[in-house]
Amino acid sequence: MPSNTTIEVKNLSKRYDIFHSASKRIRALLFGRRADQEYFEALKPLSFEIERGSFFGIIGQNGSGKSTLLQLICGILTPSSGSVSVQGRVAALLELGAGFNPEFTGRENARLNARILGVSGRRFEEILPEIQAFADIGTFIDQPVKLYSSGMFVRLAFAIQACIDPDVLIVDEALAVGDIFFRLKCYERLGRLRAKGCTVILVTHSMDDIMHYCDQVLLLDHGDAVYLGDATEAINRYYALGHVNARQHIAEDAARLKSVSQRIEDSEDHIEHQEDFQVDAIEWPNAGTMDMSQREQTGDGLVQCTQIALTNSVGSARQVFQQFETLKLYVEYRIVSDLDTPVAGFVIRTDRGVIVHGRNSGQCGCPVPRRVRQGQIVRVVFDIPMSLGCGEYIIDLGFATWPTELFDHAKLTSMAELEAAANRHCVLSSALNFSIVSRGHFGFQAQPFYGIAAVDSSARLSIVR
Repeated sequence: MPSNTTIEVKNLSKRYDIFHSASKRIRALLFGRRADQEYFEALKPLSFEIERGSFFGIIGQNGSGKSTLLQLICGILTPSSGSVSVQGRVAALLELGAGFNPEFTGRENARLNARILGVSGRRFEEILPEIQAFADIGTFIDQPVKLYSSGMFVRLAFAIQACIDPDVLIVDEALAVGDIFFRLKCYERLGRLRAKGCTVILVTHSMDDIMHYCDQVLLLDHGDAVYLGDATEAINRYYALGHVNARQHIAEDAARLKSVSQRIEDSEDHIEHQEDFQVDAIEWPNAGTMDMSQREQTGDGLVQCTQIALTNSVGSARQVFQQFETLKLYVEYRIVSDLDTPVAGFVIRTDRGVIVHGRNSGQCGCPVPRRVRQGQIVRVVFDIPMSLGCGEYIIDLGFATWPTELFDHAKLTSMAELEAAANRHCVLSSALNFSIVSRGHFGFQAQPFYGIAAVDSSARLSIVR
């Protein structure tokens, strides 16, 4: 294993035998597995390395194999094939209350857990005050943990694992039960551990945390390693998988569809069907066009982004804007197959992955065709006020379609129903970047507000005496 590698996974897999009766299970124990033995593959063979001092994210829907992989890394499970090599002490928060004796006090559980992790005696007494201060549960440290709330459980558990200075720290959704202040404190601590060379493996359904903290992300789906690499691309593929799975199960969710249909029938709203969709053609700018046809794009391939352009309000090609100028984003798509109602959108995020703003043509309320045909070219332009803080920003692009009848009655449909029915045909991550500079160098022209975005705030000031 290279010196800068903390974890090395080689051809690792886990599968479980399936027995349909107790007698068959006993027969297998006595005489061994039959050649035709049924089994379930919780994790299919995969290989990867995690560098020392890195943040490694693992994402996937429920049942994708995340917890199985973590338990294999921790040595809790025995692999069916392959191997895991780990350098140093591993601390893990795999599930709420794991490793705690409910009859022991918090202090006793802290001592027991620390001893299991190789910290005992004088060293434990040295770090105990730090554990108590971080957990911040007061006198409950000397009460049986069976009296703890879920928040107190995770506070103590995280404090124990983080304060022993492990070489590898695994966090599996444990922080989800903490309040925002505790989560911020935890991530601040994780940053300090990382600076000291600790490798952090983070499993969470919070894509914002994955985007903000992780250097590399592994995406699992039904035991398969679908993607390993950049956080942005991993998250895009995660959402794409979610929509594919939603479409696969949409026929089974008859009650939801019946509810939507009933609301449509009960509606008296007049819907203008745009069979003959006609709007003024979008005039493409003369300069600044970027060819996207060779860029990697995720989706089902039924739509391809061909070119984009970025200009100011008068059509001059720009990548640097002053605050409060209008950015015009032009995007062109080629339709590969006949599709339902199209919607194009964008997301603006910081270089740290924080999403600042995102919107699509459906949310903007602009007219859309009921169908697009194979070979047609669709163009969209967004006018975006640069009411943002100075700095560098990245734009992601996307193109989706909705079932026409559902889109027609979007006002009667919940966002969850709309999202479940959407088909994402094209996603282009990091399509382009731009910068924002202040309108002046001095005074409030240089800093008209604090933070990442301007909102429509106002002020009044008076003298009472």
